Amino acid sequence: MRYFIQFLLLLELINPAHAESIEAKSFVNNQQQQRYQTLINEIRCPVCQGQSIGGSNAELAKDLREKVRELILKQNTDDNIRKFMTDRYGDFVVFKPPVNKNTYLLWFAPFVFLALGLFFLVRSLSVKKSSVKNTVDTIKAKDLLK
Repeated sequence: MRYFIQFLLLLELINPAHAESIEAKSFVNNQQQQRYQTLINEIRCPVCQGQSIGGSNAELAKDLREKVRELILKQNTDDNIRKFMTDRYGDFVVFKPPVNKNTYLLWFAPFVFLALGLFFLVRSLSVKKSSVKNTVDTIKAKDLLK
């Protein structure tokens, strides 16, 4: 048993930890730190596609975080930083894409489907109501004929 425990301890020493932490960056003031955190959570990782660059460990995400930090330190506005990213990676890179001719379908399709759904619901209910009324009238007419 003693050799087994020594073997396990040896394996632990050989196997380095593969966990990787997201690097901490220093800024001039807290406002820049807050802007940095906000922006890296608003920008989508082009590699992972489901994560922000703030939550991704991909190499490209690390580079993009560094670029965001650099642009913040150069006193660029948040809109300029978003524009910089969308110019290079397209509208997909931001979680909230702008409204333009390429994204009209994305922004307005849910409202069109909602309107169509409501239209067909109201139409279905009115047809059903008139059908029930016609059935009741037919039954009353048959009762009168008896």
